[in-house]
Amino acid sequence: MKVVQTTLTEAEHKLLEEYAKRNSKSIKEVLREAIKTTIEGSVNPNDPIFTSSPSSRRTGKIDRGSEEHDKFLYGENT
Repeated sequence: MKVVQTTLTEAEHKLLEEYAKRNSKSIKEVLREAIKTTIEGSVNPNDPIFTSSPSSRRTGKIDRGSEEHDKFLYGENT
């Protein structure tokens, strides 16, 4: 499982809390349902990103992939 955090205004949080109570659900359940409803049908489960093995092997080395991703994807001349 992954943890996702976000910031809500007081009004948004109150609406979310009230909706959850009216539906006898936790805020967590309501948010998960909202996410599923939002992305349902827009994700192709056959997309190689979900079916292919990782394109790199972990070496145990600390890399700068998140900072230098263009170099790794497109080469040195970017």
